[in-house]
Amino acid sequence: MNVNSFKKVVSELLIELGFEKRQNSFYKRNNDLIYIIHLQKSKHSDDFYFNLGYVIKELHQGLNYPKDTDGDIRTRFSLMAKDRETDFLVLSELPPTIEVDYIKGFLNKNISELIDDVDKNGIRWLLDKDPTLLYQTSLQAREYLGIL
Repeated sequence: MNVNSFKKVVSELLIELGFEKRQNSFYKRNNDLIYIIHLQKSKHSDDFYFNLGYVIKELHQGLNYPKDTDGDIRTRFSLMAKDRETDFLVLSELPPTIEVDYIKGFLNKNISELIDDVDKNGIRWLLDKDPTLLYQTSLQAREYLGIL
């Protein structure tokens, strides 16, 4: 699968899952948060990172299309590759006969764990579940959530 085909497949799948596309980023909102998925291509290869930013609406009123780097909490999608967890997808290692199904499974798993579960349980739940994300949480967000 080439880069353009990959981007097209990802875009179609994320839009199908209810995301709005704007340039290379995808947006989903609930009452409290804006979720931003940004597709980042490696400078050295055809590897891709899926950066995820959580923007707390109350802290950024009027900000409709933030960048993933504006996220109050930031992380990346992950997957198992060669018996280890990694945060990038290597296009050349996608099984050719099931590329689209593989990408769909990868997206569904990460969206379920990092977006749908947060929708149900709240952003504070995410930080309790994975305290290492505190390293990627802004001071303003930690103060807002009462985590100091």
